[in-house]
Amino acid sequence: MTFVDQVIISIRSGDGGNGIVAWRREKYEPLGGPAGGDGGDGGDVYLQADNNISTLLDFRYKSKFEASPGVRGGSKNKYGRQGENLIIKVPVGTVATDRETGNVIADLIAPGDKVLVAEGGQGGRGNAKLSSPTRRAPHYCEPGQPGIERKLELELKLLADVGLIGMPNAGKSTLLSVLTAARPKIADYPFSTLVPNLGVVKKPDGDGYVMADIPGLVKGASQGIGLGHKFLRHIERTRLLIHLADICDPDLEENIKTVNQELSAYSNNLASLPQILVLNKVDLLTPAVAEERLAQLDKDNLFLFPCNSAGIAARPYMISCATRAGLDKLTNQILESLAVLQPHIRLYEVAEDPIAREHVDSGFTIQRHKKVFSVSGERINRLVDVTDMRDPESLYHMRHVLKAMGLFEALLEAGATSGCEVIIAGVAFSFGEDL
Repeated sequence: MTFVDQVIISIRSGDGGNGIVAWRREKYEPLGGPAGGDGGDGGDVYLQADNNISTLLDFRYKSKFEASPGVRGGSKNKYGRQGENLIIKVPVGTVATDRETGNVIADLIAPGDKVLVAEGGQGGRGNAKLSSPTRRAPHYCEPGQPGIERKLELELKLLADVGLIGMPNAGKSTLLSVLTAARPKIADYPFSTLVPNLGVVKKPDGDGYVMADIPGLVKGASQGIGLGHKFLRHIERTRLLIHLADICDPDLEENIKTVNQELSAYSNNLASLPQILVLNKVDLLTPAVAEERLAQLDKDNLFLFPCNSAGIAARPYMISCATRAGLDKLTNQILESLAVLQPHIRLYEVAEDPIAREHVDSGFTIQRHKKVFSVSGERINRLVDVTDMRDPESLYHMRHVLKAMGLFEALLEAGATSGCEVIIAGVAFSFGEDL
């Protein structure tokens, strides 16, 4: 399956349903009064973390999402049905960012984590709700409030307990395949790992922890060189790093330094994660040569990671994925380390997202073609839609609202004069007479 970890989606919450103008018409009730019901609220849009999803691939095929609108009100004071909420399922570990502001609005690290990203529009009031002691029989109603439309960037940062890091061909994929049931592609050339791989290491008690393997790091990876830089985000959430190095590599010491430098260059969070240095392919050296290389690392203090806390290994482990030598000691140390490390934490302090509830519906635009002025705007269009053009009181109410919105002043500034044609929502009006 193709691994996708960054996508952009468009969302829109449901529009509120319009209110209606209706009257009580029952036997023996000649003066029944207004009975128009309110429109239903539009559906909300949520993001929810789901353990059954492991990639953002589905969003490559569908990137636009819209909640259902509310239903218009009914007669006899009947409320319109509320629009159905839309819940967009995303992988655990997904970070959502508003494309316009750049603000992080969600960091979903636990199955079931749910966040509102767009509130549905409020339903408009029917004439029953708009009646008052001074206006007992209003001939107008309110349009529903439009939904909220926005673009979000979704970025997946895998949720793993242990992350495998190291240079290409250090044996990370092999170690993952030996310790777990994962079967990543393994080859004897660099960059055989093209995407992150996950596996579950079983504990003696039957439980397990998740291990992630990312493509190898090279010098300059944090600036985009090689493949690993694209996936460094996937080890930001790990609790422990296994730094795997090839003990036979003549540039062993330099490679260890390079990997740590790239972690620091990418983010302080990565540099602060505790590490266990593991020297692989020890079966290719004699015990004496292996100890000599270990002594040199000891002398240069290359395995004394300042970020390590109590309970984390202070010296490297020598293993062989081919012969499985040293793997039992390594897995025991990983279990001991995870027992004292804090659980997964959110990478971002997410503040309340005001845009998720911000309904901006008062704007409009005017286009002029000779003496014809076309006005468009969501609120204005919806206002015309609920106006009864044959009812003088309904027309008066529409003009009153349009004036309060500043439309008449804007038309004058655009050059409109008495008698000019103004088109709103497909309906033609005469400026100065109808408006």
